[in-house]
Amino acid sequence: MIEQIMINFPNDYIAAIKSFGLPPRETIRVNTLKITPEDLKVRLEKKGFQLSLTPWLDYAFHVDSTNARHSLGATHEYLKGLYYIQSLGSMIPAHLLYPRPGDQVIDMCAAPGSKTSQMALQYMENQGNLLAIDIKESRIQSLISNLHRMNVTNTIAIPYDASRVFTQHLGKFQPNKILLDAPCSGSGIIRLDPSVKRTKNDNQIIRLQQKQKELLKAGLKLLQPGGTLVYSTCSFFYQENEMVVAEVLGDMENVEIIEPQEDIGLPGFSSIGDLDFGYDLVKTRRLTPHLHDTDAFFLCILHKK
Repeated sequence: MIEQIMINFPNDYIAAIKSFGLPPRETIRVNTLKITPEDLKVRLEKKGFQLSLTPWLDYAFHVDSTNARHSLGATHEYLKGLYYIQSLGSMIPAHLLYPRPGDQVIDMCAAPGSKTSQMALQYMENQGNLLAIDIKESRIQSLISNLHRMNVTNTIAIPYDASRVFTQHLGKFQPNKILLDAPCSGSGIIRLDPSVKRTKNDNQIIRLQQKQKELLKAGLKLLQPGGTLVYSTCSFFYQENEMVVAEVLGDMENVEIIEPQEDIGLPGFSSIGDLDFGYDLVKTRRLTPHLHDTDAFFLCILHKK
């Protein structure tokens, strides 16, 4: 793990290593169909929480300190679905996809529903259609529970392997927006789960990379021409990020990387050592704990011509 940090953060690996040892910063996302961010802030601060707006998103708050009697996951407001506990980095993939009311959307790896509910509520306003897929049937129930708590009404959840979904399975459903927050090593969430440092070896990374490529190829085939797919991971390993995108796009001439319009994160790598991923990979984005005070995330916007 230390070697990977040094490869991925060659100029500031000491700061990166230190940041991975810090506790994660709690962040919440407001259900803006139920309450305004301003009103929720007032209600939670009366309960003893101290909130500050996050960068990039005007509907999310960092919870900086608390004298509250209850935890964030046990307040009346939480149980009523007025907010969702979610790291800032985890909110950015859906923000970059930016689905709108009336869109046809697929969340390919949806459980437990954080990004699904974010798309449905913040961007689609419970309009249009959202298909939430997850391969693990045991996780579908938590997904459905979260969607119910947040009052999501435009989403269908199914247990299935998204890499095996083909156009003929969808009938008249023609997705113009797809989110692929791919299964990954989780190396970017060391602050939340320190066991990650000891649980992934090179063979596991190779297997994950293969699955990521399968999912990305499947998603791009399902995507309608003119549509957008966002590929993301909570990993800082280039093998799961730039390398996956470069290898998949090498076989697809009708797909291009789009640079985010907003100033979010750092550019991705166009190369590492002798590995050349292609200059367009600098249009991808990376979030890092020591610079952005959130989990490490990789983000890539893809447009199908």
